[in-house]
Amino acid sequence: MLGDYVDRGPDSKGVIDYLINWPWEARLILLKGNHEIIMAEAGFSNDHLTYWCNVGGLETLASYDAKYANIPKSHWEFINDALPYHETKKVIYVHGGVSRKKPLEEQDPVDLAWRRFPDARKHRSGKLVVCGHTIQRKGIPSDAGHTVCLDTAACRGGWLTCFEARTRRYWQADEKGRTREGVLKPRKKSKKLKKLKGSKPAKTSSVPES
Repeated sequence: MLGDYVDRGPDSKGVIDYLINWPWEARLILLKGNHEIIMAEAGFSNDHLTYWCNVGGLETLASYDAKYANIPKSHWEFINDALPYHETKKVIYVHGGVSRKKPLEEQDPVDLAWRRFPDARKHRSGKLVVCGHTIQRKGIPSDAGHTVCLDTAACRGGWLTCFEARTRRYWQADEKGRTREGVLKPRKKSKKLKKLKGSKPAKTSSVPES
């Protein structure tokens, strides 16, 4: 999971409860988004609290009956334990992005959560970077060759995206219960290519809401 579990809907508490009690057999690796950082910093001062409330914190607080003190210890542990990145043999997963010149272990965790997709450059490791954070307004993942962005605006009525880096397949669902899928085609290597391109999603289908 790439982060931003809070501040992005009416039931942040429910989202964290669901992830803590993950019902599936698959191993779940949780990364920290910038909104988890903002939420944790809200306890530092009134200014931090005000900023949090202005970027989605009011809805998050409402899910805890409008009291910061109601946020349980288990939820703070969930936020504190979330990782700044996850690395495999071929892929780096991160919320925002990475600095191309630094090894991952030397990078600032806050910077990793706040970087933007348009600023992405190929990391020194040569690995594919998979990120979120920057909304892709066309509703499909964007592929820059070295970096794929999966933020397809689920929090604003868009699509929630799941991506398998090995096959480049992706699956999407929206709040109306519709689902669709597609494949990101390999980018053609060209120094003159400037625009980010992705594949067109498959035909949308409707499924019953559970």
